[in-house]
Amino acid sequence: MNLDRRFAVNRFWPIVYLLGLLIVILLFAVMFLGFAGVSLLGIATDFPRRIGASVMSFFVAIFCGAVLLYVCAFFGSLFRTLRLGGPALTISSEGFTYLFASDDLIPWTAIKDIHIDWHWGVDVQIRFQIDSSFADSLRWRSRIANSFKPEYITVIFRFIKASTAEVEEALLKPLQSKSVQASTDVLSKANELLARNYGALAAYPRRNA
Repeated sequence: MNLDRRFAVNRFWPIVYLLGLLIVILLFAVMFLGFAGVSLLGIATDFPRRIGASVMSFFVAIFCGAVLLYVCAFFGSLFRTLRLGGPALTISSEGFTYLFASDDLIPWTAIKDIHIDWHWGVDVQIRFQIDSSFADSLRWRSRIANSFKPEYITVIFRFIKASTAEVEEALLKPLQSKSVQASTDVLSKANELLARNYGALAAYPRRNA
């Protein structure tokens, strides 16, 4: 079985996400400035009679500012990733590289669990739980992820220029290979997902191993 495969970026959905994030950024920027202005104005002109309203506006402004910073960080990460170019997903016998998460290779041996998220009968993403020690050493694309070192790699199907079933099979099949030596739990989960009778793989013509 040939494990070496590459899948290009489907730029449509990342651009849609960027536009949506830009709207959210503008919305929270206006809210932050508005509540911060109300808080400062209340303290400057009507203190202490409006201290309650001013304090509430201050905390709402802090919340809006925190959300604004988080969304800006996510926007910047996604924008930089699109500018880099290259395949969205690269799969080899050693592991896989997912452009939207990191440039580093995710070894098959670092995978501890697998879960496919689906909504309304449509598979939207596949989540790989990875070893915590490996997650700590991973150079994440996002500055936020680089700070918190999450233990999940989430591959979003709509960001990849290929059918969902094709991507699922390409990511699950290697775990059945004897050369990978996946743990018993991971192998069992991969077998279960590949054999399921619902979702994208149900109607997908399987390749011969």
